Amino acid sequence: MNSNFFEIFNQSQYSFYFLIVDNFLDIDLPQLEHFHLVYAYKNQNKSKNSNYFCLEENGETISQSNSGQLLSSPKVTDYIQKTSLNRKVVIIPFKPSAKIEHICSQKNWTVASVPHKINRFLEDKNQFLEFCQKNNLSTIPAETNNFTHQNFIKYQQLFGSKLVVQTHFGWAGNSTFSSDNWEDLENKIPQNILVKFSPFINGYSLLNNCCLTQNGLVQSPPALQYTGIKPLTDNPFTTVGRQWPSMAPKSVVQQAQKITLDFSKAISQINYLGFFGLDFLVDQNDQVYLLECNPRLTASFAFYTKLELSQNLFPLFLLHLSQFINLPNIPAANQIQTELNSANISGSEITRKINSKTIGKHQELIPLSQQVDPIIIPQNIIDQLYV
Repeated sequence: MNSNFFEIFNQSQYSFYFLIVDNFLDIDLPQLEHFHLVYAYKNQNKSKNSNYFCLEENGETISQSNSGQLLSSPKVTDYIQKTSLNRKVVIIPFKPSAKIEHICSQKNWTVASVPHKINRFLEDKNQFLEFCQKNNLSTIPAETNNFTHQNFIKYQQLFGSKLVVQTHFGWAGNSTFSSDNWEDLENKIPQNILVKFSPFINGYSLLNNCCLTQNGLVQSPPALQYTGIKPLTDNPFTTVGRQWPSMAPKSVVQQAQKITLDFSKAISQINYLGFFGLDFLVDQNDQVYLLECNPRLTASFAFYTKLELSQNLFPLFLLHLSQFINLPNIPAANQIQTELNSANISGSEITRKINSKTIGKHQELIPLSQQVDPIIIPQNIIDQLYV
């Protein structure tokens, strides 16, 4: 595909502002002339090429790390008004929020994200389970109920002695717990709250990045998800990276692709539009289960964009932006998918995390692990995150 797709955006009437409260979740797109990075905090590794504004560098800090508070700063809104140059303003949050939607409504700015109510609905693990079961999507057997000792015993009898218990919201695995012993969990999860109970299943996990457009779905090939790798994290459920290709068998890839297509049809019924990512579990019999949806930009979106651009593909991130504004000559979803299917997406990204917070990141343009289970990352690569 001709890389002139950047010109579609450069010649448009829009200026784009990406809100960043986690410096490890930024993106470098100097090819976009009217694309701005808006940082809450100083970032020594920020792009030297892209337009940017940093609130902390301008003498102000926010009390909470959320994009709504960043956008509400008068210094940020002043920067946007001064640099938009009478162009239409498009605000890009990593995670949707009601506050961002309210500010943009007041200022007549466009929000390039799914509405926060849809985001919250799909991120709620209890509601997500019900949604998947209603739409006959392949998920691990599970039930929601209050977190009590009696229920813990009940679901051990139903699912087996080792259970996975998840609270309804969380990030980077911090809402997921597993044990065959009630005493291990009784002080980690509040009593009587509604949780999801499911059996612990050995296997490995995959992920993908997708964009649901007005004329169809585009989905990336599945990536192998690096989960719970020591010493990159102490939490066995925390994601610490991903790689393309996944090294998974063809039958597994096909299952993940079909689940993604079926899922996209289901969320189209609730008017979903734009970027999302799915996580999958593959058991020891190569059965694929849908684990969860990230109904927003994903932690891998910037790295995946880098891999797409290396293959001269139309990036899902730009496709996502195009769904919220009026742009001519955007390729159809099936055209983008066809070119993506024949491309060679290859690369690895690993992160080091402490208490679910990223403190280091390393990228390679090759797959680091040659197998799915167990995942083996070269020690010298891991060591680089401790320098």
